[in-house]
Amino acid sequence: MSFGHALYYPHINLTNKNWVKHALLFWDKISRIVPRSIEPADNEDITKIKFETGFIEDYHPKEHDTSDTFNQFSKELRPILESDHFFHERFFALEHQRRHYMRDYYERRSFYSEMVKSTGTYIHVMKLDPRLKNWLLEIGVAIPGENEYEDWVKIDNEIGLLYMTYLAKTISKKKTIPIVTDVEQSFSAAIHFESIINSDYSSQFEYRLGNLLIETIVPQKINDIPLDTIIEIRDNYGDERIAFFNEISNLTKSLPEIDNASALNDALNLHSRLILKETKRLEKLYNTHKIETVSKFLGISLPTSIVSLTEFVPDIAKPFIMVGGVIFGLVSSANVVKKEKLELQSNPKSYLLNLKSELSGGNMYSKINDCIKGIRKF
Repeated sequence: MSFGHALYYPHINLTNKNWVKHALLFWDKISRIVPRSIEPADNEDITKIKFETGFIEDYHPKEHDTSDTFNQFSKELRPILESDHFFHERFFALEHQRRHYMRDYYERRSFYSEMVKSTGTYIHVMKLDPRLKNWLLEIGVAIPGENEYEDWVKIDNEIGLLYMTYLAKTISKKKTIPIVTDVEQSFSAAIHFESIINSDYSSQFEYRLGNLLIETIVPQKINDIPLDTIIEIRDNYGDERIAFFNEISNLTKSLPEIDNASALNDALNLHSRLILKETKRLEKLYNTHKIETVSKFLGISLPTSIVSLTEFVPDIAKPFIMVGGVIFGLVSSANVVKKEKLELQSNPKSYLLNLKSELSGGNMYSKINDCIKGIRKF
């Protein structure tokens, strides 16, 4: 169970404001992997979120994190790098270099290095075990960073994403929290080869379902909603958000093992629709509740016992008895209404209704299909 805390990867900087706003509406806290020597280049919004809400915290990777990751990652990486499939996929991506292609070690190393130089991505050296860094540089899948990137290595995009998935998984297991990302490619980290690291489908359910439901409720253009509004909603509905998160988390624990991407999609589809159906029913109860509340206050009459006693009360005292009866009735009805309202608010799905009300999310059922179609396997 994640207890509302998740580990973000693969980048240091959080640049997708839409994703961050959705995360604010679901998680208690997000950690990101930041080497101790690095100061993140956060924009104004991320800085505001970090220091005003405490939602973002930096996790400094330890030596044992990178060492443990190397031990696991190298077992999978070596056969991948030595496979003809891995090479040919990259070779045909650069068709104009066919005539230079030779199957010896040095030519292959040169080919990889040139490709990484033009299309690679950077990983800080403190996120890599020295043994892995040296190995990747030796075979050409990574090259040293230059100038302001001297403390970084530039690595093949796909290998980089796969490695960061392994590093995030290693850290998440020790911290007992799930991993989350705003990079769609990370959900299928290996485009051209299958990876065992991405087969833990059950662990994906909690994050996927919560995110799917919130995306279904809130407007598609959440980026247009001011950050202060999102933070205010998060503060105002903190108890409801926690109750909603706990319901999703408990549901995750009750599910049977999910062992493939198709089963994950089916589970998400089924349970998202069930929750939205219950939310719709709750919405009707809210609407009915509003009508009943008005009716109760309009239909209040004096208690029978008070009325029957008025014939023994002097006329001068009757107005006070009458008023007392009305006050008694008002207080009694108000207590009943308050109890019903609290019962409705205690329903975890009331959080989705509050989001819909605050952000005008529109029709829930018409949006769920679009969200489901976007689900891909890790």
